Amino acid sequence: MQYTQLSFWGIFWMLLPMIQGRAIKTDRVKNDAKMLARTLITRIQEHPIQYLFPSNLKISGLDFIPDEQLLESLEHMDETLEVFQEILSSLPMENVDQMLSDMENLRSLLQLLSTIMGCTTRKHSQSDTQVNLTEEYAKAPYTTEKVALDRLQKSLHSIVKHLDHITNC
Repeated sequence: MQYTQLSFWGIFWMLLPMIQGRAIKTDRVKNDAKMLARTLITRIQEHPIQYLFPSNLKISGLDFIPDEQLLESLEHMDETLEVFQEILSSLPMENVDQMLSDMENLRSLLQLLSTIMGCTTRKHSQSDTQVNLTEEYAKAPYTTEKVALDRLQKSLHSIVKHLDHITNC
């Protein structure tokens, strides 16, 4: 009996550090995601191409780049960021490596939040964005870059705005 109690206490003391672990709070993940989105917005505003063209360009043919959407679900936010990640990684633009890294981290935070909320993970979808992007970039490279960054910035503002009110996947 004495050895049983000793082994029980020995196991208890070994497991004690594991018991101290805390669950990740959704508020913390949401705040981290909002902060990263704001950082991305700042990076976009400071990008050199923002000074070359006005921000009120009216362009046709770039409908495949997401624009003016209500991003009210985590899945929709992640899908939109995935499209922008494809677009920015395909454009031969300077100074986007850090933005791509931040977008990947933001997507990871959104996926973590989705997991915490008990949402099912979605499969990555294949889109024809690449074909459209190549055609439009050949016609007007700087305009395509400017429109992509402007629309990404609008989407990030929408993410920051709606992240606190997320209730569904």
